Amino acid sequence: MTELTSQELSQQIDNLVEKIFPKLLKMRRHLHMYPELSHQEVETTKRINEWLKENGITPLTHSLKTGTAAEVFGKETGPIVAIRADIDALPIQEESNLPFRSTIDGISHMCGHDVHTTIALGAGIILQELKNNLPGRVRLLFQPAEETEGGAISVIEAGLLDGVSSIIGLHNFPDLPVGTIGIKEGFLMASVDDFTITIKGKGGHAAMPERTIDPIVIGSAVISQLQTLVSRTISAKESAVLSIGSFQAGATNNVIPDTAVLKGTVRTSNDSVRNSIYEQFTKLVSNTVEAMGGEVDIDYKFLFPAVFNDQQVTNVVRSTAIRIVGEENTVIAEPTMGGEDFSYYQQKVPGCYVWLGSGNKEKGIVHPWHHPEFMVDEEAIKIGVKWMVQTAVRLLEN
Repeated sequence: MTELTSQELSQQIDNLVEKIFPKLLKMRRHLHMYPELSHQEVETTKRINEWLKENGITPLTHSLKTGTAAEVFGKETGPIVAIRADIDALPIQEESNLPFRSTIDGISHMCGHDVHTTIALGAGIILQELKNNLPGRVRLLFQPAEETEGGAISVIEAGLLDGVSSIIGLHNFPDLPVGTIGIKEGFLMASVDDFTITIKGKGGHAAMPERTIDPIVIGSAVISQLQTLVSRTISAKESAVLSIGSFQAGATNNVIPDTAVLKGTVRTSNDSVRNSIYEQFTKLVSNTVEAMGGEVDIDYKFLFPAVFNDQQVTNVVRSTAIRIVGEENTVIAEPTMGGEDFSYYQQKVPGCYVWLGSGNKEKGIVHPWHHPEFMVDEEAIKIGVKWMVQTAVRLLEN
């Protein structure tokens, strides 16, 4: 293949996307019909590898139990740009009437990872067609277990990020109409930490509370105090959320139990706020429980760091998006306190994560992620593939 100008390359990418779109629809719908949960994506992995090979792309050798990776080699050694897609599904019963709805009871792609996987496959197929015009390599990462824990870490530990100079990823976003792309430099998604507080008191008869140390009353005081943690210790200019999701204690109406267990989550926008909340959290909980005569065990787990988009990569991402959907449809992404383990990659290499508009009110595609009637406008696949391919090419050139 002769070397193409930037405009010729862009036009060829558009033509190839239209050509392979029917094939991509079949892939997406197959994935949608046969979803698999985190760390169980055995058949999904097998099918991805088969599709890669069918299109002349050889999967890389790796130690992942589920998930896979492949690489498109350009005409020159050059840098390596990574494209990441997540492949796992959710434990949710799908309630749509789609002809290709999930065939697995209680499991479905109600977050659109089947679409993300299809977009990365489409990008790989087109990049393979254009390999003689690539000044470097593009690594395709099909990551397991984004919905739970360990997926991104397992990819990194398998060495599949080694040598990568930058990484890009996307998530369908039903709040944005199809045809738009949401992009934001800096903070996009929160860090995620979970905690379990076990309060140990002294049980007894509910009619004689003076002889007990009531863990329910102590737990209530802890919850009340924790509601002031963000509002009174974190600047209003920062972003943080602390929520209690579970309070378990006792089993009947006339017995004060020995223990109470509280579970919750903390979301923050940066490491400074994250560390500050942890320090204040442990002091507040410990002091409150001890002041009321109880004992406490705190299990505080630091999970995902915050998604923070690199400035230089984001500039390339934004200018590419403008080429594809126009300046009026390239919008500022709205940050969320939800978490994403794409952030682990960004701790290793510069990266950018974007929102791909996938909603369509006229078609009734309006439900949020994890809703049993969640759907994606499949036209978003075309835009996602074009954006991934063109962004990867431009990152290789920079």
